[in-house]
Amino acid sequence: MPLLLALLITASSTLPEVRSGDEVLRAFRADTRIRVVNIWATWCVPCVAEMPQLESVSTSMRGNGVEFIGVSLDDAIPGDRAERKHLVTRFLAGRRIRFRNVYYVGRTSALADRFRFDGTIPITLVFDSTGRELYRNEGAIDAVKFRRKLEDLIKRRTR
Repeated sequence: MPLLLALLITASSTLPEVRSGDEVLRAFRADTRIRVVNIWATWCVPCVAEMPQLESVSTSMRGNGVEFIGVSLDDAIPGDRAERKHLVTRFLAGRRIRFRNVYYVGRTSALADRFRFDGTIPITLVFDSTGRELYRNEGAIDAVKFRRKLEDLIKRRTR
């Protein structure tokens, strides 16, 4: 196996593949009370622009029962899957995005149906531990407002 291909496979294997919205929700740790799903892609300008804000909010929420998972839709672009996954992995590493991400390989329309959105990204959805939607933000987040919303949801969950 050529070295470049071996490196691509190794790098992209750290980005788990999911095929459905239900798989995305099952990817959270069992003890997570507030589950944040951000659906994005490297080719989406507002998605790329909001990543540092998402990372900042994610970091500030650690230890509060909140977990973030990004769902990359980069597989929707035709081409070699290993190369696309490598691009996403490089993107995340280059921007020091530490919250967990998965690589969506199912039908994009099925994901949009499951999470009830029109396919426009970015979209950030917040769920409780049972999978009930608590909040949604269509378009890029405002980090200050989003952090406040999560803090409010945390308070409501601990009452």
